[in-house]
Formats: sequence, structure tokens, C-alpha cells
Amino acid sequence: MFEIDRPFPITGLPFKPELTGRQKVDEKLIMTIATLMGWDGEARRLLNCGVGGALQTIAPIAKGIVNVTGSGANDDITFGDEVTGEVMIMANAANGGDIWINIGTSAAVDTGWPLDAGEIVIVSVNNMRDLQARIIADGDKLIIIKTV
Repeated sequence: MFEIDRPFPITGLPFKPELTGRQKVDEKLIMTIATLMGWDGEARRLLNCGVGGALQTIAPIAKGIVNVTGSGANDDITFGDEVTGEVMIMANAANGGDIWINIGTSAAVDTGWPLDAGEIVIVSVNNMRDLQARIIADGDKLIIIKTV
């Protein structure tokens, strides 16, 4: 039997009665909580399912839209330290050249994922600083929707 010094709330999982003070928990409770939680690399998240038991997956909440215009040929684009989840990246439909996208390292021609005019890619990243892009043609545009 283990003892919890400080109770920790799990958003979305109400305990009855509410945990207060020092609680004794057995291995079964620890295993039950572990199976209800997911780990995204930075925090524990409660997993939700529908009435039929299927794991619910939903699109995350949009946090903002960023429009970037290339200021010269082979313009390297980086982003600041901002926590995010899923990112939708689109090359503007009027672009004349490719846009290259990479995660965790510099994007370059034939290094990363190419986007032709109007193409979209959706990636999951924990932080915007991990996303890097290269806009090949001067004046081409990159459009990004960030999520929470």
C-alpha cells in the first residue's frame, strides 16, 4: 500500500469523496489511473471515450493564424518558443515556388517536406520553435494555423 503526501487533482476525473490529506492507495488504483491517462511528452492528459467505449479524438482548439511572406529567394523561417499541439501548414495557392517544411532541423530543398502551391500538411509538435521552413521564391506565402 502506497501513501500520497499531497493530493493531486486530475481535471475531468472527479473523486468521491474528494481526496484530501494523506491518502492510502493500492496498486489497483494506481494501475486504474495509469490506464485512464495519456502522456504527450510534457504532461499527463486524461483520455476520454464515447458511450460505446471508443476513444474520442477531436481536433484541437485553434490558437492563432500566422501568415509569413518570403523576403527573398531561399528565405529561412523559424518560430519562437510557443507551446502548441497540432499545426496546419499551407502554401498559398498563388505561390510560384515550393515551400519546404522540417521538424527539429533546418528545412532546405530536398530536406524536409515540400509543399506546392495550395498544398497542406498537418503535423503535431509540442513547440513552434521545432518547426522550420524555407520559402524558395521571393514573395511566396506560408499560412499556419496553430492549436492549443
